[in-house]
Amino acid sequence: MSRSPPSAIAGCGAVTAAELEHPAVAELLQGERLRTVSLESRLLLAAARLALRDAHSRTHGVEVDADELGVVVATRHAGLQEYVDLYRSGTEGERPRVRPGKGPQTGLTAPAAEVSIRLPAAGPNATVCNGAVGGLDALRYAADRLAAGDASAMLVCEVDLAPAVMRLSAATDGEDAQEQRATVVVLERTDAARGHGGTPRALLGAIATAFSPSGDAAEAEARAVGEVLASSTDLDADGGSTWDGNGGGGTLAQLADAAASLARGEVHGPQLLRAHDAGAAGAAVVHREPEEAR
Repeated sequence: MSRSPPSAIAGCGAVTAAELEHPAVAELLQGERLRTVSLESRLLLAAARLALRDAHSRTHGVEVDADELGVVVATRHAGLQEYVDLYRSGTEGERPRVRPGKGPQTGLTAPAAEVSIRLPAAGPNATVCNGAVGGLDALRYAADRLAAGDASAMLVCEVDLAPAVMRLSAATDGEDAQEQRATVVVLERTDAARGHGGTPRALLGAIATAFSPSGDAAEAEARAVGEVLASSTDLDADGGSTWDGNGGGGTLAQLADAAASLARGEVHGPQLLRAHDAGAAGAAVVHREPEEAR
């Protein structure tokens, strides 16, 4: 479990593939050379700039030093569509065509690298691949890096675009099509946010993840939630404050949703977020900044 001090959720941003053509979103990518850049990286870059803009508005214009800004991305399928396209272009047809510029986009770490280069963000950089629990592991990594003083702000990102063939298979099986979306949350050390007069959306408290070798997701979730509840006395012992938001998107989308509701005063008590995938599970607490600290 992460025992780092609470981190401030300074800003949030989310972009869907359909929104990339909207003028307000297209403006975020203006001037970029994106011909060979994957959809995942484009979505993530736009969402990161939206999140930084949101954080900027809450910190009275204070800019984050590029050397102090880190990136961590949670994903399962990054680079897979580009790999499929590159393979097909080099093997199919009478005169196969290979686009070398696509090669770097086929890696799992491509979105994290692309965002770091283009923002720029020269701080810690990592990619985690752990299913639905990946967003929580990314949050824990970011909170630990902030607590260690390795960065003054971290972009915690989630992008999970399944390749077209997987989406087609899911639709054939009667499953809902996955929304093509990227979500980014800006985390800061709470003392730093208060130091420059920022108003965080909310604070991120305890985070815990667990894994069951036998694949017992319920047992893993019970352990993770138990660890979080043990360090969050304001939460109901029975998990009665579990966040029940809009239900769309992954873990970070739910985190951003909960933080926005706390900031608007729609909910008041600490909120418990849960995630599970096969034998892995996790939980995290999001709560309002204490009145006396505002």
